[in-house]
Amino acid sequence: MGSRTAQRDWPLLSRARERDELAAAVDRAPVRARIVTGAPGVGKTVLAGAAAARTGRDVVRVIAQPELAAIPLAAFAPALAQLGVSHDPARAVPELLARVGRNAGRHLMLVDDAPWLDEVSAAAVHQLVRGFGVPAIVTARLGEPLPAPLARLVDDGVAEVRLLGGLGEDEVARVLEERFGVPVRHEHVARLAARTDGNPLFLRMLVEAAVRRGDVEVQAGLVEIADGGTPAGLLDTIAARIDGLDAAQRRQLHLIALTQPAERDLVDRDDRDARVTERLIAGGAVVEEDTTGRLRIAHPLIGEALADDADRADVAIEAATRLREHGRPHERFAATLLELRAGAEPPPSDVVWAAGYAYGIGDLGTAIALAAEALGRGDALDPADRFAAALTSASARSVRGELDAAEADFAVAAAQARTVGERAALAARHGEHLAYRRFDVAAAIAQAEAVQRRASGDGAAGLDADLRLWRAILGQVHETTAGPADAELPPEVAVRGAMAAIMTESMGGRADAAHEAAAALTRVQERMGVLDPAAAAMLGFNEYIHLLSLGEHERALEYAEARRPDAGDGVGLWTCVVAEHLNYNGRLDEALRATALAVDQCRWRDGMGVLALTLALQADTLAKAGDVAGARGILDSLEPAQRSEPKAVMMIAECEAWLAHADGDDARAAAIVESAAEAAAGVGYLLVAAISLGVCIRLGRVERAAAMLDDICARVPAEFGLYTALRDVAVALRDRQPAHIAPAAIRLGRAGMAPTALDAISLALRMRPGAEARHRLETAAVTLSIGVDAPLIQRREAPLLSARQLEMALAAAGRERSREIAERLGVSVRTVDNLLQTVYRKLGVSSRDELRSALVEAGLLAD
Repeated sequence: MGSRTAQRDWPLLSRARERDELAAAVDRAPVRARIVTGAPGVGKTVLAGAAAARTGRDVVRVIAQPELAAIPLAAFAPALAQLGVSHDPARAVPELLARVGRNAGRHLMLVDDAPWLDEVSAAAVHQLVRGFGVPAIVTARLGEPLPAPLARLVDDGVAEVRLLGGLGEDEVARVLEERFGVPVRHEHVARLAARTDGNPLFLRMLVEAAVRRGDVEVQAGLVEIADGGTPAGLLDTIAARIDGLDAAQRRQLHLIALTQPAERDLVDRDDRDARVTERLIAGGAVVEEDTTGRLRIAHPLIGEALADDADRADVAIEAATRLREHGRPHERFAATLLELRAGAEPPPSDVVWAAGYAYGIGDLGTAIALAAEALGRGDALDPADRFAAALTSASARSVRGELDAAEADFAVAAAQARTVGERAALAARHGEHLAYRRFDVAAAIAQAEAVQRRASGDGAAGLDADLRLWRAILGQVHETTAGPADAELPPEVAVRGAMAAIMTESMGGRADAAHEAAAALTRVQERMGVLDPAAAAMLGFNEYIHLLSLGEHERALEYAEARRPDAGDGVGLWTCVVAEHLNYNGRLDEALRATALAVDQCRWRDGMGVLALTLALQADTLAKAGDVAGARGILDSLEPAQRSEPKAVMMIAECEAWLAHADGDDARAAAIVESAAEAAAGVGYLLVAAISLGVCIRLGRVERAAAMLDDICARVPAEFGLYTALRDVAVALRDRQPAHIAPAAIRLGRAGMAPTALDAISLALRMRPGAEARHRLETAAVTLSIGVDAPLIQRREAPLLSARQLEMALAAAGRERSREIAERLGVSVRTVDNLLQTVYRKLGVSSRDELRSALVEAGLLAD
């Protein structure tokens, strides 16, 4: 063969079709993780890398390794270094979420060997995909279990698994021809493809072994590869690591596998246990976490190897006993699951409790399974436990969208309800199901009112907040302000009542009542444990609304972004909040991505009934972007009850106003918003009413809007800067006082409504203001237009300063000399001086000191 068999780089087949499909899927909405599985050596990593490179995104590499599976955030180490993020997990995760999550449209995660991810890395991947919409391409060996956070992505439909098979005969032929420079005889190709099942690594090993043995030759211009011995195994077996263990070590290892990450005092009951554990660590079968000292098995396959031990059931029951003795909720939950899997029968009340715990942490499938297990106990279950199990199953099925099955379980719970507290809890959960899933708000109100009429004491008082929220959906005024969740109320009722109160009080501008409702929710959660998967999402909602109302929009946005990673199944609420914030702030490209993610998340889980709002928000954002057909299509798809939901009503009205504006009918656009704002304010939704009246400002139709905003401001605290800025802008436009608009517009822009402020400034400039007022208006426009990519209604003139002129002005005001600016920006000194003279003329200044003062006045520089 001569040079035909000389060692050369083994050719990598591009798999162009699979690569392009995978790359194209990254930009497809809704955002998903694409998990490529296959046998070892099939080419998963090569394919994933090629697809990632083709997307043009900034790739965040996450590389899992068995040796590092116990080290927190080890898989993200290359990415942390690349991003300049601290390696301390306590600091790294928030920074990672901030850097990557908030720029989801620019990034792509490339996760290699996902089954070996450490816990912290796996959780971070889950948060970035589920909570922030960062797409991911993930590789995993076929047959190896995914970490729980990634498995949940698959279960929830947020990850798609793609099996990568071996190469076909044609592809094997191409690879071999590239390897040898001439074609390989067909029957040899067919034989090698069949023997290796097209696995590229196995193929390479067989062929190169044949080359080394001299079993490759050329006959009649074709390569022939003789049969050779199959290399011994492609994978090391994990069993070799534990074969030499004695019975005590093996049992201790199994105990650690079942309880990991295990506290030392749970595993080591005496000195003998401690010595056994140390030998397991020294032998590499067990690893100890550096930061916590908790114990884990060194490899997931160790647990599988131990599963066939004769005493496996006894070890499982012993592990459950130890976990239960520790007494913490998550350990009690794990103990119940272990007992059930081992064939033991834990107390029925424990199974019912475990079902409720699973529901509370958002593990809905497990909650349903455990509730069914409990209900299957028949007469062994007392009526209170039967009620609790049926209610848990009904609630979990409702959230999962299994509406008919949920109704059947609610009926079982209703038949078992004996006390006022049980009937109130049923009314709260069933009402949520009726109002947010069946869109039958009237039925939700009717069944809650029936419970209140039958109540002889205060046990149903916690339903008042829910009733207030549901009545608002139907446009009914309900003046009674919900009180704090009382310690005497049933926990489920207290939690639901507090959640509803946070929403209604925040929207009504009643900050003290909203804070008290949030504090009450926290107290009940701390006292009783997690009771509702949506409750965590509501904690902090009142704080966001308070910051927004004060006019501190940057802090409000920062707070909302920080809540997304911890919101659990309620993440859709916070993504919707962020998307709406970006929409009003004029950052339209970001808002479009965030609204698409929010809709996806709320279709998945919608504990607080915000799906209608997210759909309306998506339609509004599309309308602002000029996609009239897309916006109309979403509005037409809404159910009648969704269209009347008060959080959605104003957004729907805004979208319809934009569509009317697109048709050239600004009078009808303003009338739509005014009518909806009046109705929203009438049921106490003051914040959404005030914000939406900003559309009237942008349209220049402010007569009625100014009066309505004045009335709304009289009902909220005077320090609520967002409300007062909207009022002051509207009043100044109505009264044709352009000199008063610049300071109010700056306050409005800083409160998060830059496009509204910019349109107001354009309207003021048409009122022929004096020279000083014009200067102030134009300077304010420079400040407020930074970062705004949304189309404006009123602006016809170009910005006072171009982006390059503003860059020069900031540099000069920062004491950079013209030569330094020129060198940094790669332009001539003459260009810098000419641009600065233009800036001086436009801003009416004559020196760098005056320039600095003007930019400080405009808010572009710190004083």
